Amino acid sequence: MSETTRGSEFLRRRYTEKDLEALLVATEGTDVTLADFFPIGIPAPDGGWGVWKVKPGALAQLLERLLKLEKVPNIKVFPRGIPRPDVFEVHLEAGSRRTH
Repeated sequence: MSETTRGSEFLRRRYTEKDLEALLVATEGTDVTLADFFPIGIPAPDGGWGVWKVKPGALAQLLERLLKLEKVPNIKVFPRGIPRPDVFEVHLEAGSRRTH
């Protein structure tokens, strides 16, 4: 990164609207529901955060699909249900929203 390049421009090049779209398309045809999503960087998204609701049998498939993406988001998985999870909440952070 050169000294004249702003940090926001560098991030925009690293994570694009196309990357966000690929992230959301990765769940099509699965038992995964996008419960919440907010893009960051309007009008040109360079990141975002969201929550997927995932049935237990679909969690491994979601993780496999995410690992095949060119740019993998930061995710946190929270089981919901006692004594056995009936759903997983998968929180995602991508691009400029990613904290780790």
